[in-house]
Amino acid sequence: MSPSSRLPTLLDVATAAGVSLATASRALNGSTRTVNGDYRDRVFTAAAQLGYTPNLSAQAVATGSTRTVALVVTDIADPRDAFLASGVIDAAADAGLTVTVTVTAGDPDRELALVRSLRGQRPRILILAGPPFPDGADGTPLTDELRSFEAGGGRVIVLGERSLGFATVPRGEIGSEAGPESLAAVGRAAVARALVPPVPGPGTPAGTVAS
Repeated sequence: MSPSSRLPTLLDVATAAGVSLATASRALNGSTRTVNGDYRDRVFTAAAQLGYTPNLSAQAVATGSTRTVALVVTDIADPRDAFLASGVIDAAADAGLTVTVTVTAGDPDRELALVRSLRGQRPRILILAGPPFPDGADGTPLTDELRSFEAGGGRVIVLGERSLGFATVPRGEIGSEAGPESLAAVGRAAVARALVPPVPGPGTPAGTVAS
């Protein structure tokens, strides 16, 4: 690849914006450390002019998570799951986040495997929209995976009647006859709840939101 055709780097952006590499990184990677408004605008302008896009793998290493939302549903071909997903996608886009969707087909073992795999991808938010566990099924392995995910800085939101000990949108709020807009609104609410830091109450483990 010739120098003129190589992909721009973060250093290129920092140089073009006249700021330090650390400042450019904080501005583009959503750091909790505030970046001066003028510097931030210069970084964004330089990135746009150069055609720079962040390296999500490097971003995950630097910040502990990517700017993604992982949505786990039973069947995306089911209109209820599709409308929920549309709400999640809309709200995530408004927050500058991207959504990935995976499907369990109602299989608890597949759900557990997906959650384990998703943890390695370091999404910022993990939303579970599956049904309750079948009678006699052991939900402990899934709960342990979700706790480890939140311990690493992620947020878990559960849609439905599942007593997993995480922030939950009860299925009763969705309604068995809910229309497209109602279902999409639940998806948007799930993202909004995930973006609010959990506030533990008396006797409530960190990361848990009592319903």
